[in-house]
Amino acid sequence: MGIAVAGSVSQRRGRATGVGVMALAHLTNDSYAYMLPALLPVLLTRLDITVGLAGILVTLYQASSSFTQPFFGHLADRGSATRWMAWTGVALSGLAAGALGLAPSFAVLALALLAGGLGTALYHPVSAALVASAVPGTSRGRWMSVYISAGNFGLPIGPLVLGLLLASIGLGGTWLVALPALAVAALVWRVGPRIAARREAAVSLRAVLRRERRMLAGLVAVSATRSWASSLVTSFLPLYAVARGADVITSSRLLTSFLLAGAIGGLAGGWLADRFGRDRVIVASLLAAAPFCALLATQTAVGPAFWIAATVSGLLLNGSFVVLAVRGQESMPATSGW
Repeated sequence: MGIAVAGSVSQRRGRATGVGVMALAHLTNDSYAYMLPALLPVLLTRLDITVGLAGILVTLYQASSSFTQPFFGHLADRGSATRWMAWTGVALSGLAAGALGLAPSFAVLALALLAGGLGTALYHPVSAALVASAVPGTSRGRWMSVYISAGNFGLPIGPLVLGLLLASIGLGGTWLVALPALAVAALVWRVGPRIAARREAAVSLRAVLRRERRMLAGLVAVSATRSWASSLVTSFLPLYAVARGADVITSSRLLTSFLLAGAIGGLAGGWLADRFGRDRVIVASLLAAAPFCALLATQTAVGPAFWIAATVSGLLLNGSFVVLAVRGQESMPATSGW
C-alpha cells in the first residue's frame, strides 16, 4: 500500500516536472514570435526597408512557421524518435531572434526570419505530443491548457524585454535574447518528457484527412480567421502606433499590452468553455472582438481609447485560442502532434 502511494506521488511529480519543463520551453519559444514587429520601427530606418517589404518579412515568418507545422506534426505522430525537434526548435527560434537586430541587410534579415519560423514549426507539434503523452487522458485538457497558456504568456515577454534592451543597450544588444533559449533547450534535452513507443500503427496523413475532413475544415477555417486577425494586429500595431505619434518604446508597450491581454483571454476562455461550452466561447469571443478592432482602426492618436481598443482586442481575439487547440486534440486523440 505504502509503495503504491509512493509510486503514485512520484509519478505525479514526474508528470508535473515534465509538463512544467515543456511549459517553460513554450513560454520561451513564443516570446520570440513578435520581436520582429517590435523591431520594425527601428529596422525600417536602419536598413531602408519600406512598409511593403516589412509585410513580406512578416509573411515569410508566418508562412515558414505555419505551413510546415502539419508536416512536422505528422512526423511527431509517427514515433518516439522525434524528441530532438523540441529542443532543437526552441534553440533555433532563440538564435534567429538574437540575429534580427544584427542583420546587416534585408536578405540576412529574411534568412533569420525563415530560420526562426522553421524553429517554431519544429518545436510546437512535437512538444504538444510530448505533453499529451505524459499525462492521463482524464486530465489532458487541464494539462494542455497549462502548456498552451504558458506560450500565450510568453508572447508579451519578447516585446517587453526587447524594449528594455533597446532603451538600455541599443540594437546591438538584441543578441542577448538568444541566451534563454539555449538554456531552456538544454533543460528540455535533459529532463523533458519522452513519447512512449507506439503499439499501434501510426495513423496515415491521408486517412486523417479523409476521416476528419469536415471537422478539420471547420476548425481550420475558424482558426485561420482568428489567427489572421490577431497576426494582422500584432504585426503592424507598433508601426501603426508610431504613425499615430507614439515613440518606439511606447509602441513596444502597446504590443505587450495586446499580447498580455491575449494570454489572460486564453486562460479565461478555457475556464469559460468548461462551463458554457467550447462553441459558444469561440463564437462569442470572436464576435465581441470585432467592434474593438474597428475602434482601434479608426484612431488618429495614441490616447486612452487607443490603449483600451488594443488591449480589449487582444483579450477577445485570443479568448478562443486555447479552446480551439484543445478541441482539435480532443477531436483527434490519435494525432496529438497536430
